[in-house]
Amino acid sequence: MKFLYPTFLFALLAVVLPILIHLFSFKRYKTVYFSNVSFLKDIKNESKKKSRLKQLLLLAARILTIIFLVFAFAQPFIPTNTDAQKQNKQLVAVYIDNSFSMNALSEQGQLLEVARNKALEICMTYPPGTKFRLFTNDLNPKHRHIFNKEQFIQQVSGIQASPAVVPLSIIYNRFASEMNDNEADKNLYFISDFQRSITDIDNFSDNGIFSYYLPLVPNEVANLYIDSCWVEYPAHRLGQEENMFVRIKNSSNQNYQNLPLKLFLNDSIKSITNFSVEAQNEIIANLKYNNTSSGAQLGKIEITDYPFTHDNNWYISYFVEPKLKALALYTDAADSQEGLNYLRALFNNDDYVVLDEMNRKNLQANRLSDYNTIFLLNIDNFSSGLLNELESIVSAGTSAVLFPKWISDMTAGNRLLATFGANRMVRIDSTKQDISAIDYENKFYADVFKKREENPVLPQVDGHFRFAQTMQTDEHTLLAFQNGDKALSQLNYRDGKVWVFAFPLSQKNESFARDVLFVPTLYNIVLNSLPKQEMSFIVGTNSFINLPRNLTVDLNSSIEIEHAGTGEKFIPVKNISGRSIRLEFGEQITTDGHYLIENDDNTIASMAFNYNRLESDLRYFQSNELNTRLQTNQLTNATVIKEVDRNFSELFDDIQNGRQLWKWCLLLALFFILCEVLIARFWK
Repeated sequence: MKFLYPTFLFALLAVVLPILIHLFSFKRYKTVYFSNVSFLKDIKNESKKKSRLKQLLLLAARILTIIFLVFAFAQPFIPTNTDAQKQNKQLVAVYIDNSFSMNALSEQGQLLEVARNKALEICMTYPPGTKFRLFTNDLNPKHRHIFNKEQFIQQVSGIQASPAVVPLSIIYNRFASEMNDNEADKNLYFISDFQRSITDIDNFSDNGIFSYYLPLVPNEVANLYIDSCWVEYPAHRLGQEENMFVRIKNSSNQNYQNLPLKLFLNDSIKSITNFSVEAQNEIIANLKYNNTSSGAQLGKIEITDYPFTHDNNWYISYFVEPKLKALALYTDAADSQEGLNYLRALFNNDDYVVLDEMNRKNLQANRLSDYNTIFLLNIDNFSSGLLNELESIVSAGTSAVLFPKWISDMTAGNRLLATFGANRMVRIDSTKQDISAIDYENKFYADVFKKREENPVLPQVDGHFRFAQTMQTDEHTLLAFQNGDKALSQLNYRDGKVWVFAFPLSQKNESFARDVLFVPTLYNIVLNSLPKQEMSFIVGTNSFINLPRNLTVDLNSSIEIEHAGTGEKFIPVKNISGRSIRLEFGEQITTDGHYLIENDDNTIASMAFNYNRLESDLRYFQSNELNTRLQTNQLTNATVIKEVDRNFSELFDDIQNGRQLWKWCLLLALFFILCEVLIARFWK
């Protein structure tokens, strides 16, 4: 507690007067003569102790009256900020939380409306000439300007709910870094519900500004929402069974039983299941269905919950290739031609896999990116250009399949393996070996074998290459020989895969090409060569997309992005690097749903956007918790305003001058005067 006029405290010496009066009674006694002791009967007996207690109470009332009268003139106050400075020039910034959680209701109405009104009260309380800044979750560029009162009021009136989610530290640190005017007080008001997911006070970087926190308390709300969604296999092909997982969170205090979870695909219901989730808990539900059509798949997972509906849906989008394209790269050598014949026999009459052939001497490197899988059939030499192109397309999602040439000079094959960081070939093992081990647990061979035999009859390979084991790579052995050497391995390289056989595909190893193991192995290589796809993005987080390289894009025509639901369109920024096309849409996507990418009026790709789920976690910091966190982080110039319902003009006086106590002192002085009168009048 401090005093506005501390010199008045010298008047406390006046308490000496009632003390002297109490010690030295100035009452004059009058002598009464009487001749009869009967007069003594008229004198009321009085206890000596009661008389002394009465005098002490009178003394206390007089002393306290003087003390509180002196305090009233000295004007005591409790400062809001111990280091606050009262300067004529002030810069006031107001942050209005306009996230979806502010759509909740309180006793005063919708929280966002209450926040707007409180911001206007703050503006009207400050004197003319005050400069204002406005912050919202949108971080709108137009709010970077300094406003006067009229401009600030106009901007506040136009604030609407937004899907953007911004941690409070972004607001605090941006204001602290942008404001370099040392001649003005810098005041920052946070008007928010202070969700735990965004209130990161630990990341506040500067203590040079005075910050005030106005927590708006919503009525008790319950929220059930879809938190995220993913699939077992990130690549999608025609006829594939999709196994979709949905995480559902319950941030309420009630249990939910047997609620429906629906999956819509291309506007038709595809799968439905029921789920149950306990209070303040989460579950992972499972949906299964088959891809029965090719092309763009626009999906939506849906639950039903009120009053918050922005997180009841989760949108997904992916593309199912109508056909898979494979390329056989060969040479004029006899063994390479033999390997080509086996691939022709496997794929030529296939309706789903299209096999193209290309002789190495007629290589068109710019066409390699058109294929999902490239078979390298017993090639004895790889040029630098071919290696660079293979590395580029495999990085983007293509699969390369190596059948090494049967020669003692392993330089060419090792150059290819080194490009992808794979273990190199070290020597040739010319002995015949049976393939004896299959990795049944790998998803590559899922649903291939009806049962697992202990001693299956597998093909015999006439000689194979042995590999070094020095490289630490993400490599999985799918087939192995009796001596433990690998026969087939899969290596993940960025978004693509490299499949390495330890033997050539030629007539020498015809037993493998004619075995039942040959067909599912090579066919699954093609089926597993689809690139990974992002099924969904987050509004306000993802601001660009890289188009798949196999898309046919007319660069002379414009590229537009259209919201499938509303029909609204905009033109993204197009960046081209080689054959890679990157579309940047910045902050133009503000609504969840499906977005179609159109080129020359044709839809070439699609995207699905969802609102950020940080707003769905309805856990808040209470006023006392905010105070504790501010003190823990030593933010001495920070104040939590608990009485948010009060008119801000009253709060403003407390903020500027501290909490004034002189009125209470005056009331207490009057109270003790009344006590003195009552004691003197009625105490007998």
